[in-house]
Amino acid sequence: MSISVLIIARNEEDKIENSLRSLKFASEIVVVLDRSTDKTKRICKKYTNKIFHGTWVCEGERRNFGIKKCSNEWIFEIDADEVVSDKLSNEICKNIRIKKFDYFYIPLLNYIGTKPIKFGWMGCLAPDGKFCLFKKESKVWSKGLVHPGYQLKGRKGPRFRFYIDHYMSKNLSELINRFNRNTSLRSIELRGESLKKFYSVRKIVSRFLKSFVLRKGFKEGRLGLIVALLNAIYPYISAIKSEFSKN
Repeated sequence: MSISVLIIARNEEDKIENSLRSLKFASEIVVVLDRSTDKTKRICKKYTNKIFHGTWVCEGERRNFGIKKCSNEWIFEIDADEVVSDKLSNEICKNIRIKKFDYFYIPLLNYIGTKPIKFGWMGCLAPDGKFCLFKKESKVWSKGLVHPGYQLKGRKGPRFRFYIDHYMSKNLSELINRFNRNTSLRSIELRGESLKKFYSVRKIVSRFLKSFVLRKGFKEGRLGLIVALLNAIYPYISAIKSEFSKN
């Protein structure tokens, strides 16, 4: 059965080829370039001619645009810093042949450098999985600047056994840059809201415990501690940035 792979990218020349090389199972690769100015397009041309350009403020809008450009019934969304193993590609091809399901949840394994961080993640930094395999009419993204929500319809399939390798940060500095970018985007979304609810020591502590204890971030040692701290202060820093942008 045919499947389209959708990649949304912006200036990903250092990462995207590893992702593209892993997509041999795809019958179509659709790339949406958002304000990309580096060599990403040149690299993508080696793997596909379905490359689209544009400028989108909201992540959800550009993802919906990309979904419309896919020509197959089944779509697999992947980011430019994600890689599909042979075991996962076989699992994808096997499951899309099951007619009774409309979408699937696939776990992620997030990396800092070459180290996989299996525990402690929260959605503000990186998810630990996502509904990224779906029939074309089964998923619609909502508005949002960073990590927007989406609506799914149809019947959910079983959780996948194998995971996507997500090489999200080359090092700790790049992780901090990711945190800074995400909080800046979130601060824009908070404008016009009452920000008092974000200035709460209790909520900061609660988020830290969720990441470090409930999600077992302590198993990752010092990196798990850093991830938990960033998760804990994410709403607070976003709110502060929003407050200062008014002045």
